[in-house]
Amino acid sequence: MGFKWLLMVALICGLFFASPSRVCACGHDGFYAGLGYEQLFLYTPERRLGLTDERVSFGPGIGAHALIGYDFCGSRWGIQLPFEYARIKLNKSEWVNQFASSVEGVLHLKEWKNGLDVHLLGGVGWSYLSEGKIADRTACAGISVSFGPGISYYFSRTERISAAVNLDVPFRWIYYFGDHLSANGTSVIAFPIRLGVQVGF
Repeated sequence: MGFKWLLMVALICGLFFASPSRVCACGHDGFYAGLGYEQLFLYTPERRLGLTDERVSFGPGIGAHALIGYDFCGSRWGIQLPFEYARIKLNKSEWVNQFASSVEGVLHLKEWKNGLDVHLLGGVGWSYLSEGKIADRTACAGISVSFGPGISYYFSRTERISAAVNLDVPFRWIYYFGDHLSANGTSVIAFPIRLGVQVGF
């Protein structure tokens, strides 16, 4: 099983780097902003506070994101600040809100003439989980580290404006401080899927 996955990844990478591309992929070539949908998946192996036999559980979060960013002209690098919101079912009993933001570096790996752009992003940020309808001190703040792939399709480019459909899927680790979700802090693995439209200017 492991060998088959390794072979498949090697084949995809080989096709990817053998394809024709622009010499210097640099995204929007300047400032850009975006809006879109977010689907958030969260998982932790930690046990609920006071209930040692029951794990903290999160339902899939549904929400939105907005971002601002800058792609450095003539390079493959950029920086962006996404702001995220998701509504999550916590422990199958109450709805809570999660707010998050981060500073992400963007590395544009490859860009095709048809407007397709593949990139990597990674960064650090913060996260806040609100109190639900049950007064159980759920509200807590945390820090996060993320890294993952993204893909954009630039459907319009002029001398002044660029527009793209964008999909980012960063893998994220969040640490929530305090005895709120579980004892002595809570480590959470998150998979935010951000799908949106970006406009560069």
